[in-house]
Amino acid sequence: MSPRTESIPARNIEQAAAWRIRLTESPDLFRAGFAAWLAEDPANEQAWRAVQNPWVFLGEQSTSPGVIRLRRAALMHAHSVLRSNWLRAKLRRPPVRLAAAAAVLIALTAGALWWRFRPTVYTTGPGEQRSVRLADGSRVTLDSSSEVTVRYTADARTLALIRGQARFDVAHNPQRPFTVTADGYKVVATGTAFDVNLIGSEMQVTLLKGHVVILPANASVRPFVPVGAPGVSPHLVDVAVTGIPPDWKRIALDPGEQLVLAEHAPPRVRRVNVRRVTAWQRGQLVFKNESLAQVLTRIDRYIPEPIVAGDARTAAMRISGVYQEGDVDGFVSTIVSYLPVQAQEQPDGKVVLTYRPPQAPDLATRSH
Repeated sequence: MSPRTESIPARNIEQAAAWRIRLTESPDLFRAGFAAWLAEDPANEQAWRAVQNPWVFLGEQSTSPGVIRLRRAALMHAHSVLRSNWLRAKLRRPPVRLAAAAAVLIALTAGALWWRFRPTVYTTGPGEQRSVRLADGSRVTLDSSSEVTVRYTADARTLALIRGQARFDVAHNPQRPFTVTADGYKVVATGTAFDVNLIGSEMQVTLLKGHVVILPANASVRPFVPVGAPGVSPHLVDVAVTGIPPDWKRIALDPGEQLVLAEHAPPRVRRVNVRRVTAWQRGQLVFKNESLAQVLTRIDRYIPEPIVAGDARTAAMRISGVYQEGDVDGFVSTIVSYLPVQAQEQPDGKVVLTYRPPQAPDLATRSH
């Protein structure tokens, strides 16, 4: 681990950066001088580690073209700042430009490290689905208008669902927890399959198989360890966590259970039909006694222009049914036929559904 640079004198950091550049360009020429400098002061060794560790971590052996370009850029920029006279300067009286070179070197190295470990982003547009196989064999399937970020390290698999819906099929690895953060919560697994759906202000986590634990997003997760009770399957695991608020109880799901998290409502777990929850992967949307407002939120993922409820009475109506993704005309026609609503298309393409009062009976017709 690199020492914290703020605890090391700036002069030593500057000198270490200069030695890094010298040794990169002419290692044989400067090796003896570098060894002497390193032995002069314990702070020199600390400064060298602060500069060298991230440089080595960046890795000359890296095969990533972006990392290679940034690493070369660090040397080129630092050399251009110093080439007029820093090679001939005495280390005990470094020129002013040495500080600029050190800053350039460290900043570019930090930028390259960020580039190397930035999360990978996967997105889908309206009406599009995407399945991605990750480096460890796990798979993420994104529904329409969804976004997932992925960052893998040696001891963690960290993902985030930014919007939409996704299914996560997790390769089993108890020593490398797989976490999905969404809407202020964290779903933790080692080997399982689950679905996360963000619908307006509501989040639904459905366990398809295996086991998951739901925690606050800021909880710190340590590697899973097998439960040691005799006769318990090794695939049943527990997780050590810290940072959980005192009023939060860890929630674990069994296959076929769905956790619903909504604003201003306590968490609730319910049994669901897994085939209905995953119908979106077959191009279908299945609704069972859901509010029209919630249904429209899901429908909007699949169409370029939204369908909205124009009044509270319409938004609160309940519907059930199976609809094909992207069949806007069929959906609107069904809604208008079975509910007391009318549809009006706006100039911008948006469709507004509003309450349609029942027509008064025709008294003249009834009299005959």
